[in-house]
Amino acid sequence: MVQCFIEDVLVWLGDIFVDFCDLTDFGNLLLKMAELNWDSGVCNGTGLKMDEACFHVMSQSPQPITLFSQVEECYMCKFLKWADIPAAGNVSLIVKTVYPVRMYFESDGLQRCHTTYRFEEHGQYIWNISENNCSSIEVLEKPVSAYFPLLGAFIFMLLLILLWNVVKWAIDSEWMTRLRERAIPFSEIESDLGSPSPSEGPTLVRSEMMPAVRRQKTRVASLDTFRGIAIASMIFVNYGGGHYYFFKHSVWNGLTVADLVFPWFLWIMGASLVISLRSQLRSTLRRRQLFLKVLQRSVILIALGLILNSMGGGQRLDLSSMRLPGVLQRIGVSYLIVGTIETMLIKPQGSFQIGRLLVVQDVLDSWLQWLVIIILTTVHISLTFLMPVPNCPKGYLGPGGLHYSLTEGDKYTNCTGGAAGYIDRLVFGEKHIYQHPTFKEVYHTSQPYDPEGLLGTLSSVLLVYLGVQAGRVMLCYHYTFSRVARWTMWAAITGIAAGILCNFSKDEGWIPVNKNLWSLSYVLAMGSISLLMQSFLYLVIDDRNWWSGAPFHYAGMNSLLLYVGHIVTKHTFPWNWKPYYNNHTELLSMNLWGTALWLIIAYVLFRKNVFVAA
Repeated sequence: MVQCFIEDVLVWLGDIFVDFCDLTDFGNLLLKMAELNWDSGVCNGTGLKMDEACFHVMSQSPQPITLFSQVEECYMCKFLKWADIPAAGNVSLIVKTVYPVRMYFESDGLQRCHTTYRFEEHGQYIWNISENNCSSIEVLEKPVSAYFPLLGAFIFMLLLILLWNVVKWAIDSEWMTRLRERAIPFSEIESDLGSPSPSEGPTLVRSEMMPAVRRQKTRVASLDTFRGIAIASMIFVNYGGGHYYFFKHSVWNGLTVADLVFPWFLWIMGASLVISLRSQLRSTLRRRQLFLKVLQRSVILIALGLILNSMGGGQRLDLSSMRLPGVLQRIGVSYLIVGTIETMLIKPQGSFQIGRLLVVQDVLDSWLQWLVIIILTTVHISLTFLMPVPNCPKGYLGPGGLHYSLTEGDKYTNCTGGAAGYIDRLVFGEKHIYQHPTFKEVYHTSQPYDPEGLLGTLSSVLLVYLGVQAGRVMLCYHYTFSRVARWTMWAAITGIAAGILCNFSKDEGWIPVNKNLWSLSYVLAMGSISLLMQSFLYLVIDDRNWWSGAPFHYAGMNSLLLYVGHIVTKHTFPWNWKPYYNNHTELLSMNLWGTALWLIIAYVLFRKNVFVAA
């Protein structure tokens, strides 16, 4: 035991010695900075903004050197000049911390010390370089924990959920039931036990409940909850998502949380569409009437989208430059195409198969519709890869600008979006599409590009129809295992297909996962994720009744109102206000509050039986 104690003491002393050495090195760095009369300006830690850090470069070279850099997110982009450092001089630079930075310095025409480093918010970093080599990047001042507010918000929401369940358990408990029974006046009990009036027969449902019963429709609670999760996520993302990069749309290829939300809406719309159409056909509505209803809803969605595009005045109201595509426009056109296909071809009653064909009954019921969808998808792929674009190679799937400039120079500078971008600029005109795409700052593009453009609508139709197929599974099979098994099978097929197309990588595949292009791999990946989400929600809500779906269930029943409402009130109090500290904690709190407020409004509307639909 004594020997173990001595060993522990020696280990402890060794740790102290290591820490002392680290402190000594840190002190030496500070002394060196003081000897050089360092003037850091805004790099003193107080002038830094959100997602910024200070980078101090110390040169011991006897001749001037040039520092070059590029963010890692910019795929195959040439390096850009960052700073000139005088002989035996130094420079302080503000660096963005969103993405890792690749850098090197040039001396005597030679590139030296290629380095990739991820800076963190409000950190102070130093890099010592000489004429021929460099040190590793050292941390002078530790960065702040930019993700700590997320942890705090997560813990807070868990506590709220726990409190809600405790209160609900207490209200539903036997003790509370007895307490409520004791509070009932004796006269009321006596009245309930008395004989009914001869002129009035017993009723199964109280009269005041009859309107609600009449309005009640057969709905899939998990679908409403899924839709509610999608609209709540969209509101949070559109309000800013705490200014975290993963709550913003991806720069070009790849996926972020924000890239999941819109596709969920399209998939859910498809699943609800087929259930609604089958129900209306069974109620003897003619196909012509169904088509007119589909057309009416599509026109309303497109009109609402154009109205929202004009919100804010100024250039938005200028008819010569107003944006024409948009989220609701994409939803409206996709709904019109898929709704028309289903209205024309859906069967009023499922053709129930027996034997081995029972396994693929959902596919046999819709093989003609699938043929049309495959043709539309083939048109999308053909236009993407075969359509000639002036001064650009066929099949280009990049953002233009600096893309591939490391190896190809300026070859793709004006090829933004390939065929998808060219079609939109040709049909709508450059002034009528989105002017500030997500990749503009990183890739230094000069052309506008719209992520809700025409070509991507064809691939969106495939995503909507994957939702239709999920809804048809519910119509053809009535057991939980049969439904969930088929959903997960479809999820596996679409997920593997997406992985093969993108080569299970971000940038190296034949068709990368790309939200801006709504590439085929992106659509298949979103279909797979949606099917898995629906399988999980169906099990815990509709089958096991482990969760009611609240509070998202209420939002899902009023999703259109919440979408339009959050756009209209985006820059108004109490949903939003001018940040005082302008940091992640404040912005995350504000965005979560704005989202929660809409969930509360959805609950109140549900209690008032107010539902708005196109």
